[in-house]
Amino acid sequence: MYDAIIVGGRCAGAPTAMQLARKGHKVLLLERDPINSNMAHSTHLIHPEGVARLIKWGLYDAILKRCKPFKTWSIDLHGIHLEGIPPAAEGNIEESIAPRRNILDGILLEGANASGAVIRENCRVVALTFNDGTVTGVKARNQNGRTFTEDAHIVIGADGPASIVAKCVNAREYKNVPPLQSNIWSYWQNMSINCLRIYVGPRQGAFAFPTSDDTVLVAANLPYDLFRTVRDQREHHYWQMLATAAPILYEQTRKATRVDRFFAGCTRSFVRETVGKGWALVGDAGMKKDPITAQGIAVAFEYADKLATSVHNGLVDGGTTLEEQLAKYAIERDERLLPYYDFTVRLAALAPPSTQQLAGYRAMENNSKSIKKFFGTISLSENPVL
Repeated sequence: MYDAIIVGGRCAGAPTAMQLARKGHKVLLLERDPINSNMAHSTHLIHPEGVARLIKWGLYDAILKRCKPFKTWSIDLHGIHLEGIPPAAEGNIEESIAPRRNILDGILLEGANASGAVIRENCRVVALTFNDGTVTGVKARNQNGRTFTEDAHIVIGADGPASIVAKCVNAREYKNVPPLQSNIWSYWQNMSINCLRIYVGPRQGAFAFPTSDDTVLVAANLPYDLFRTVRDQREHHYWQMLATAAPILYEQTRKATRVDRFFAGCTRSFVRETVGKGWALVGDAGMKKDPITAQGIAVAFEYADKLATSVHNGLVDGGTTLEEQLAKYAIERDERLLPYYDFTVRLAALAPPSTQQLAGYRAMENNSKSIKKFFGTISLSENPVL
């Protein structure tokens, strides 16, 4: 019997498994995909709060071998230019970094494996087992089609928005928001971009940042209603939106060399009940935000850490139960993250700013302290002003 079974081995599941194993627990991690496979539809930008955890976990140096960090953010917000560095994490960590997911997830899984977690790739969980309403384990199928069952004190769903764990426990959803905007993007070489660039206007947007192996991700943002009508002509509308929303970025990209296909994606947003008897959710399985603020990976890291601590305390602390520890975890998650969720929904609407908002943006333009604070609402270090 395992102390914990983690379903999903990417940026939420692998750190959860790693942290529990480092605390001395017997952990099984089940990942449906092959190790080191890419996750194409991921913004894969990591804010300083996430970088701080990679450093703390001893995994950052491995990422630096394939990916260069950057500090400066440059945002054109409805015609107002804001440039600076987001607030430092852990006192002095100002870097952001954006490794593609086959690199990041592979390093995270290596960390979990080195910590003592048992990892089984190409395994798909098909059901959970229960005893009197409490989750007691999983039923899964390996790559050869063999079905097996494993038991644990807790099953943790780190298996994304379509979580099988959430489905099996009928986790309640709330604050549901349909898709608001979508991204079309590709990867380019021979571009001299060494910072995060974002362009936001009414019903339009674009962004770019350096990523793995000397490439740059360049993306166009389209309102979802427009995306639905043009998704089969993504390349044409990619260029059209870039030319409209970010003419300088458009010219730079036209001169660059494309090294991958054009990707497109969008998502609904939701919050799920995150704990119950014998189960918990972490990462996108428990809360899925629009990617416009790119908070997903840093949040996954933070709550992998916090969930592992709660589970550890619930399993070894005789003065408190696992159920009590999980309840505290759920309350703290919502108190901290729901303001960021609402802030992200507002940005994803790509709506024209109100007169009051526009005046606020103008007041920030030449105020480095205000710019840093605003960037902090995106990078998870400042509370959003709603």
